[in-house]
Amino acid sequence: MSGDISGAVARVAAAGRAAWPGVSVSDASIAARLEARLRDEPEASLDNLHDADLYLAIGLAEGDTAALRAFETDLVPQMDVALRRLRLGGGTADEVKQALRFELLVGDGHKKISDYAGRGELAAWLRVTATRKALKAIRKIDREETLDEILLDHWPDATPGPERKHLRAQYTTELKKAIREAFAALEVRQRNLLRQHILDELTIDDLARLYRVHRATCARWLADARADLGKHTRKKLIAALGMPNKDDVDSLLRFLDSDIELSISRILMSR
Repeated sequence: MSGDISGAVARVAAAGRAAWPGVSVSDASIAARLEARLRDEPEASLDNLHDADLYLAIGLAEGDTAALRAFETDLVPQMDVALRRLRLGGGTADEVKQALRFELLVGDGHKKISDYAGRGELAAWLRVTATRKALKAIRKIDREETLDEILLDHWPDATPGPERKHLRAQYTTELKKAIREAFAALEVRQRNLLRQHILDELTIDDLARLYRVHRATCARWLADARADLGKHTRKKLIAALGMPNKDDVDSLLRFLDSDIELSISRILMSR
């Protein structure tokens, strides 16, 4: 280890352990991060870094428990500040934060928190990152299909005859409206889970890491979201079509080959 690296490691370690006494990061990990930066930017200076912030970022990249707690208590509110300025509607802000947690702390082969080089404040870096992610999400919403459209696109269609095609065309508008309203009636976490699982193609294992729960818990959450979506859709159809009870709706859906829970299950299982 060169003298420059050695001095920077000692400085970062001292500042980090003073600011975050519960976070455990080894000198070897700090040295590895600084050496990686010099490989990427040979002319980079190791002076005037935000040492304590860099220490915390290394702890986050290593999954240190105390660092993760600090992320939630000290840094997530900074992302909230950036997202509030954009006045995002619905559950979009929550979606952005969950997506950022995954990209920053879990990643798909690369944790984005490892990109933080210590040149500016970590809080400011996260605010910029959150803003960019939110703007990307807004553009994505503008150009992509909504979840209810994807559900309908994947709805079973067993090559119906002319009469069934006529009924399907007649009721598709009401069915689509019912699904959209039912989706909006779900809890924020349920909507986020379904979007992340279907649109972002995150597996149950990915989601379990993202929400920091056991995969069985995450699987149960998805099953509950799927069941609630079906239940709410039936209620909306009963009201919209003036049908007196659930059995009439079930009969219509069977005729249209549109068992709601089964259809959603097939979509989720295929992802």
